[in-house]
Amino acid sequence: MLRLQAFRLKVVYKKGSSNIADTLSRLGSHVKDPSWQEESEVYIRRIAANALAILQQEQSSADYDNETEISIRTVQETAAIDISEVIEATKNDAELQAVLSSIMKEDWTSPIVKQYSAFRCELSFANGLVMRGSKLVVPSILRERMLLLAHEGHPGQSCMKRRLRDRCWWPNMDQEVVKVCEKCEGCRLVQIPDPPEPMERRPLPDKPWVDIAIDFLGPLPTGEYILVVVDYFSRHVDLEIMTSITAKETIKRMARIFGLWGVPRTITLDNGKQFVATEFDDFCKVKGIHLNRTTPYWPQVNGEVERQNRSLLKRLKIANALYGDWESEMSHYLEMYNNTPHSTTGRSPNELLQNRRPRFKFPEVEDLSTAILSSEHRDKDTVQKSLGKEREDAKRRSKPSAIGLTMWYSCATYTQPTSSRPTF
Repeated sequence: MLRLQAFRLKVVYKKGSSNIADTLSRLGSHVKDPSWQEESEVYIRRIAANALAILQQEQSSADYDNETEISIRTVQETAAIDISEVIEATKNDAELQAVLSSIMKEDWTSPIVKQYSAFRCELSFANGLVMRGSKLVVPSILRERMLLLAHEGHPGQSCMKRRLRDRCWWPNMDQEVVKVCEKCEGCRLVQIPDPPEPMERRPLPDKPWVDIAIDFLGPLPTGEYILVVVDYFSRHVDLEIMTSITAKETIKRMARIFGLWGVPRTITLDNGKQFVATEFDDFCKVKGIHLNRTTPYWPQVNGEVERQNRSLLKRLKIANALYGDWESEMSHYLEMYNNTPHSTTGRSPNELLQNRRPRFKFPEVEDLSTAILSSEHRDKDTVQKSLGKEREDAKRRSKPSAIGLTMWYSCATYTQPTSSRPTF
């Protein structure tokens, strides 16, 4: 195979009856003359040695920062950080003890607290913890673990920064996040930029779980499918792993989800055979659910769930390349996504859906402001959607179609896209 890489081969179809016998399939398992095998092994070893020498040369010339380099490729799950562990680490952290001394004496001339002096009006000390406002200042010894915890589920740089900023802070935190994402082997595998977002903006629902979107991702290489459910108000995501996607099985899974979060008013979905089945229609009518079907072969209409499909595909590829256990990776992704402030709303999906901040692995500090600010959330959503629409419409030079103009569309050469089908 290595020798054949130097050639450009053209595959030509031949009927089975006209093909010559396949030599390799008829070759005996024991060969008396192994000289050709030895020759091949020598050739392969020579190529491997050359490749190894080139790889070592590239690695030696790369400039790695040994102090902040973190190995992301790990099978073991990072342990959660307890608040008592943070208190103990703060006592033994020379830098934070110097900050504490500066807070008490109001003297910020020491070089060790130079990075903190710009935030001296926000810094305080309470219950053995150094705080910047309501955010925890993480001791040096725990920062690497915090970065590993924040990168579980393989979020991107912006998502990872939002996740950390929501609970904690330390100097140069953003720069360390960038280095972690750039050095993560799994993230480098899927760093191809996504296609542009759909331009049609839908209004925000009145409250959580009244307008949801559903879609199937798959089939996976294991023969399974993933039912993806997204709430348009909170952006909360639910996943159901299924071996059968018949209408009957889909109804069972949807009934289970409705038992958790309630029955929505509307469901946005495509024209899959299980969704257009009479049995599924009857189920929705009994529940009082209105179905919004998307235009055939135009998945952008259901953009929120299609965006989730792309994110899930990335995590599936990472799990297949690094761990092999993709179901565990899906659980990590769900925990990460639903507990990270969304870029549009500024709040995590779990917080908007459940009206509370669920506990996870980050150290937790008592928060007195637990009420959800619906008006603030709605204003942020409207502003972000308007800005995104103006930017993308200008880029695409879009213009409204004339009402009443007859249009012709040919499907003769159209092939259904397979973007939701994994390639690994």
